[in-house]
Amino acid sequence: MKNKVLKKSINAFFVLGLCILMGGTSYAWDGKKDGTGTHALIAEHGLTMLNNDLNKNEPQPVKQNIEILNKYLKDLKLGSTFPDYDPNAYDLYQDHFFDPDTGNNFTLDNKWYVASPIYDTAETQVRKFATLAQNEWKKGNYKEATFLLGQGMHYLGDLNTPYHAANVTAVDSPGHAKYETFVENRKENYALNTTGNDTTQGVYKDAIANKNFDQWMTQNSVKYAKKAKDLYYSHSTMKHNWDDWDYSGREAIKNSQVCTAGFLYRFINEVSEDQIANSLSNEFNVVLKTADKEYAGTDDNVYFGFETKDGNKYEWNLDNAGNDFEKNQTDNYILKVKDDVKVNTNDIIKYWVRKENRTPISDDWELSNIKLISNGKVILQKDINKVFKGNESYFINK
Repeated sequence: MKNKVLKKSINAFFVLGLCILMGGTSYAWDGKKDGTGTHALIAEHGLTMLNNDLNKNEPQPVKQNIEILNKYLKDLKLGSTFPDYDPNAYDLYQDHFFDPDTGNNFTLDNKWYVASPIYDTAETQVRKFATLAQNEWKKGNYKEATFLLGQGMHYLGDLNTPYHAANVTAVDSPGHAKYETFVENRKENYALNTTGNDTTQGVYKDAIANKNFDQWMTQNSVKYAKKAKDLYYSHSTMKHNWDDWDYSGREAIKNSQVCTAGFLYRFINEVSEDQIANSLSNEFNVVLKTADKEYAGTDDNVYFGFETKDGNKYEWNLDNAGNDFEKNQTDNYILKVKDDVKVNTNDIIKYWVRKENRTPISDDWELSNIKLISNGKVILQKDINKVFKGNESYFINK
């Protein structure tokens, strides 16, 4: 884009000012880098609930995969706190918010935010990380899969946070940080070890009702975010008293744990049997990793596209707010097909990545790998390990 550098400079200046105003962070459930804190408690107790609620007649593959998940509990907990410490994360944690009524984070809903919008939300991040986790699990990479799953559970916890589901940031209210600190100090009082049902009932039964994993993840996130948003207005604002906050915290942490238990059960069912993916999609996630080498990043324009067997071509300019394609950075882009046209992914015959010079002098870029997600499945994954020079395209035949 012609104004790419100017846009990034304006965004950086605006975000820096907000970081100062917000104290450098935007609080959600607390989480420590070592895999402790509220997020880790939710992840651990969600798994504890699943173990305690497991019906003895569950299929053997389900039981075996739960045992694998138990083995990597530490990685689940580390993943559950990592998004708050990810060096590639958005400075204001914009993607940790999700209003279930608008489908947006605060960058699109709050009038004071004038920088470029961020389209990732807690809901889209849940789907992305769960899909990546499923992909690694199917390959037998259980440790990496569990760490990725933990990251998905982080965002699931965030959308269960009343302030995050209402898109109320620390700029909007001092209650944001105060409320979540209040809950952190009492989290052990809110811990649960069972949902009250076994895996044939309740949240577990609901978790496997919709056979479309991607659709279910969205429905599940909307359902629980609505509960959290209602809690914000009924018991969680600065106008409410300590007893209200205690009720809100207890309910929100309960919902987070129950929601996590149900999600883990659905995930285990997904990886325990072969699933038939829906091939029609009007939305994709493309994830690109820039090489961990000096000068590997670029400020040039980067595009991703694909062609179907009927000759239709689809292409998107990959440009998030902030800095894209930095050294050792993983970038995620939500790609929506124009006019909501549904593409049959079985009809895709080739993909491409191309770099276009923004100035007469090329800013070379080294791409390590790419993954493309559709309907809760990774439909393309490839190690590229290529330096793009000048105006260059790289084609991937299906």
